[in-house]
This record gives sequence, structure tokens and C-alpha cells, in this order.
Amino acid sequence: MTLEKLAQIAEVSLGTVSKAFSGSHEVSEKTRERIFEIAKQEGCFEKYYKQKREKTVIAVICPELESSYYCSIVSRIESQLTKNGALMLLGLGTFSPKKEAEIINYLISSKSVDGILVVAAHGKISYNNDVPIVAINTRRYLSEVDCLNVAFKETIVDAIKYFKDCGHTDIAFVGETLTKGKLNFFINAMQVNGLTVNQDWIFTEKERFENAGKSATQKLLKLAKQPTAIFCAYDNIALGVIDILKKHGKSVPDDYSIIGIDDIPVAAHSNVSLTTIKSNYDTICDMAVELLLKKLKSKFFSLHQKISLRTELVIRNSVKNLNKV
Repeated sequence: MTLEKLAQIAEVSLGTVSKAFSGSHEVSEKTRERIFEIAKQEGCFEKYYKQKREKTVIAVICPELESSYYCSIVSRIESQLTKNGALMLLGLGTFSPKKEAEIINYLISSKSVDGILVVAAHGKISYNNDVPIVAINTRRYLSEVDCLNVAFKETIVDAIKYFKDCGHTDIAFVGETLTKGKLNFFINAMQVNGLTVNQDWIFTEKERFENAGKSATQKLLKLAKQPTAIFCAYDNIALGVIDILKKHGKSVPDDYSIIGIDDIPVAAHSNVSLTTIKSNYDTICDMAVELLLKKLKSKFFSLHQKISLRTELVIRNSVKNLNKV
């Protein structure tokens, strides 16, 4: 029994039925009682009636908490929810579409939360009428719900252009198995800037974080022909690259120039302040929380929009201008 059919039987509008179940004062008690009685007769009262909780409860599903990037996102969301008087529950999807689906299906079927925020989903997020869902940093084709993304593609083009403007044309890429999307953006950026991609300088490591950077750099230093610049899929990888270069007596930026992604707090305060792409995750998180809370206030506030927020290149001291040598 859908809300639409229930409205037809009760001979009221769909909006009236929704307001009745949400406890809106716009519906008279007489009309509300009649709708509830019909819903009970049709066996769908428990499906649509939600007892008012003392606080709004929002579930956040995030791939992990090992990286400072995801920790920052979860922390920002929690802060914004608290400001709005809501409570946050946290589930870890572990980069598994199956695990994500299990958590989402349980939350919806158990009616244990009022809304769901999914961060960097790896499985398809389907729309449902019972619990509003907003996705953050999720591929468009995986999302049937409102989705807010950080747009790296254009800014990576800017980053490679900055390398090029500083005289760097021999550029390596260091990433790991979960950053293949950024590798594609890197290849596109090289092509847009008229530069050749050297496959010998593409490193996709099985390890993650600093260890990925360290592993790739060990391999890179053994190559006969060396790049002058290295683009890293995220800042932790860049810090690992810098660490190994230093241990081998190499200097950043004098011997190698480095750019990362995310602008994690330590990026500006390491031995060499890192040029990086600022993800603006705080703005995305704030927008996502605001959108979800609006959807909770009105069941029919459903824009189904796909919003992309532009990132920005933050220039510091890890890139050398070869043109001034």
C-alpha cells in the first residue's frame, strides 16, 4: 500500500496524508484520525507512522576512519548535525557495496533513523519513500538520490598546468588501488595540457597512505630516466614520497616537485609545505546536512539534484620554477 493509494482511499491529497503521518498541525485531528484508521485497516499504519523521537537521528555511512580526510568529513557532519539539534550514528562501509547495502537496508527496514548521509558510496544508492538519503562524493551513475560532489577534474587540469608553467613536462603519478578515478583525471589533465604520459611513471600501489608513496618512490628512484615532478592522488601519499626522497638525499622541491590532493592539516606544516588541491569538504558537508534536514521537514522536498563544488589549487613551497633557474 503506497501513500498515493492511501490518499485515494481516504479521498484526500497525497500532501495531506504525508502531513498527517509527520504530525503536521496543518491537518485537523479528525482528518488525521480518519487517515490513521484507514491505514490500520489496510495494514500499512506501522509502515508510515513514525513515533516522534526526542531528537532527529541521522546515520552517516563512511568507507573508513583510517584516513584523516574521512575523519574530517565525519567530524564536520557531526558538528553541523549537533548545531541543528540532531544526533549522528556512524556506520563503516569498508569500501564494500554489499556492506553499504546491508547497513542502509537495515536502517530503513528497522526505522531506526530519520535520515541517511552516505559518503563516497561504492554501491548503488536507491531512492526510497521512507527514509531520505543524501549522497556525498558519490559517482553520479551510482546515485538515484540527491548527490553533492567535490569536483577534482578541472582543478587537476589546473595543477598540471601549474607544473607546466613552472617548466615541468616530465610528470609522474603516484596513487593506489582506490584512486583509479584520479589517475584518469591525471591522464586527462596531461592530455589537455599537451603533455605526454610516460607509463613508466604511473604507480598504482597496493599499499595505502604514506606507505603507497614510499613504495612507489622506491621504484621510481631505480628508473634510468627520472621525472622532475610528481602528482600524488592525495596528501598522505605525497608525504610518503617526500619522506623517501629525503632518506635518499633528495630535496623537495630542488630535485623533485610535488603536488597532492585534499589539503589535510599537516600539509601546510610539514618540513616542506605542500602545494595541494583543497577539497572544500566542509562546504559540501554543510550543504549535505542542510539539504537532508530540509527533506526531513517536507517529504516532498526532493530536488534529485547532482551538485558539484569546484576545488582550488593551494600553492605553497613544494614546486620549483625551473624557468627561474
